[in-house]
Amino acid sequence: MSFKVLDDACIGCGGCEYACPTGSLTKTDSYLGLFVIDPFTCNDCGECVPKCPVFAIVADPDWAVCGDRGCPLRSQRLSDVECSFWQERCPGCGTTLWRRPGEGVEDWACPRCGMGMRVSCPRTHHLHDGHTGGAVDRAGLLDQLLPDPVLARPVTRG
Repeated sequence: MSFKVLDDACIGCGGCEYACPTGSLTKTDSYLGLFVIDPFTCNDCGECVPKCPVFAIVADPDWAVCGDRGCPLRSQRLSDVECSFWQERCPGCGTTLWRRPGEGVEDWACPRCGMGMRVSCPRTHHLHDGHTGGAVDRAGLLDQLLPDPVLARPVTRG
């Protein structure tokens, strides 16, 4: 299940931040120091949920769940494919990288640009529609993730 922090309930204690294995929880710049979840780097493990003393971390139905509801890797056809959970991203389109079993650590590839598939992580759609699910401000994210189109080159497998 994907998660978000309710900003009207968060007390900024930081218990959730220390529990997060991917560093997806960050303190905002607000005076209160509330926390937000970056839905692109969150792997939906749920380690943060029981650490919140005020139950401010709740399900976020707007986001597909990594490795579960909405994830194409749940299909039989792609069940052997591994996801980088947004720790590695395609320089061409910004989506998370995948790899097939037996490939090395350096063999991450974009499902579309490098593997030639028609599917990719459904969270990729949020990069282009500006929706953040109440999470981290994404101003300029596309500029950071997507290089100049003239210079962009798809990820190639060596």
